[in-house]
Amino acid sequence: MTVWAGIDIGNATTEVVLCTGVDGSQVQASGRTPTRGGKGSLRAVQGAAQLVRRLADAQGLVVDRAAFAPTPPVSSAVERVRLAVRPTGRLTVVTRSAATTAGDDAGVGVPVPVERLGEATSEYPIVACATRQWDYGAVARRVNEAVEAGRNVVAVLTANDEAVLVSNRLRVGVPVVDDVDVRHALSADLVAVEVRQGAGPLQRLTDPFWLADVFGLRDDERADASAVADSLFDSVCAVVALDGATRTTIACPQPEPTGGDEALLVYLADIAAQANSRRGSVAVDSLVMATLGGGDQAPADVAALGAALGVPVTRIDAEAAAARAGALTTPGVTADVVVVDIGGGTVDVVTDDARVVLPGAGQLLTSATATALEISRSAAEYAKRAEALTAVTVQLVEDEHGRRRFLDKPVDGKCTGWLLTSAPSGLLPFTSRISGAEWRSWRLAAKRMVIGGNVMRGIDKVAPDAGGVLLVGGGAGDDELVRAVSEQLGHRVAVGRGNVRGQLGHRFAVAYGLVALAAAAH
Repeated sequence: MTVWAGIDIGNATTEVVLCTGVDGSQVQASGRTPTRGGKGSLRAVQGAAQLVRRLADAQGLVVDRAAFAPTPPVSSAVERVRLAVRPTGRLTVVTRSAATTAGDDAGVGVPVPVERLGEATSEYPIVACATRQWDYGAVARRVNEAVEAGRNVVAVLTANDEAVLVSNRLRVGVPVVDDVDVRHALSADLVAVEVRQGAGPLQRLTDPFWLADVFGLRDDERADASAVADSLFDSVCAVVALDGATRTTIACPQPEPTGGDEALLVYLADIAAQANSRRGSVAVDSLVMATLGGGDQAPADVAALGAALGVPVTRIDAEAAAARAGALTTPGVTADVVVVDIGGGTVDVVTDDARVVLPGAGQLLTSATATALEISRSAAEYAKRAEALTAVTVQLVEDEHGRRRFLDKPVDGKCTGWLLTSAPSGLLPFTSRISGAEWRSWRLAAKRMVIGGNVMRGIDKVAPDAGGVLLVGGGAGDDELVRAVSEQLGHRVAVGRGNVRGQLGHRFAVAYGLVALAAAAH
């Protein structure tokens, strides 16, 4: 009885299957491990050999032969590019959100430091500005004294997180916004402030005609007012400044992908638009880009693997053919199905006679998530994978379906109101800037555009008339990715997930296919 080892060394993980039988069809064991040293390296080959020996020892087997497809690494370089912001001339948005606000009104006036309110003329409206050294009591006292002296204070800005404390001590009802870059506001000629408490989003600062009127803009500046107004939709507070001179906008050059036609560029603004995200809830001023590289490196050959294992190794020249051979053992599929292997860096689309490798898969999705939420890549790697929980209290969480449950172990009190995702160490808080429903909408839109869109590109190249698509590889384990691909392809195309030999699941298509092809040729 010949014991075969099928070895698939990938960019991220290495999969191994041990099979017996004349045609190598009887699966005895399977396992995977992170690829060490990079695909195609001697270290990766040695790591694969160690995994083979561990599996064989656990099953009491002695490996007789191995099947391997030496392939160079296909690296997917992921890059973030910040885009030029839409110019707004003399207008700038000082802030569009705050920790707390008070009041329910809008006001436009000359910015004046609180310590100089008594010197201000009573002829013009005033926006009182308090830097961080002024506490709420002193700010309220200075504003009240100015109002009693006849100054027309129409709004208050403070650098500290004290809007409600200030407002509760004022004798006049004006909008109060905290966490403001007060020095920026003080450098302006005029400042407009609006706060809405429970009355919906902004009304004045989202009206370009109102902005043009109160700031006295020229006709050629009305487009700037429109750009500012558009950026503030969905906000409930904002501060807009009019500067004496037009600020210089440095345009970022359009990126030039090095991967030719195969490079993938994803604009975060497009994801936000498809998800109908609130303005300001996610970053939209960047794009993420994936390109191919590394294919010119000579990989470790079968001789290296044979030396590490001490057994003969059959070389299979077409890894794509092995992936297809393994995937087609999935129960219920037909021979005309298109096999799509979703990895960390690339998406491989394989038919009987064609294959295309496209950059832009799991790593690009991670980069898009990290950039949009302004979080670390490690947090984004876990957050992108599945549904999140919202920490209602330290022990009560709510899932994306509105179901609530109590945790066995409470989370840190600082996590209340945050979204939580599962990580090896437990529940990981990753953002508090959006709700669970908003995160779900953005996450699904990102998967449709990054993975679903890339699969569409590949199918258009090799099988535009495909009637069925079978997903394999690590990415196929994400239920939302399966949904994303299905939504992109439409109802005319059946989309399913591989289950190699009806028992190995979606990850071992290449490893098992290598054995199948080698045993048939032996």
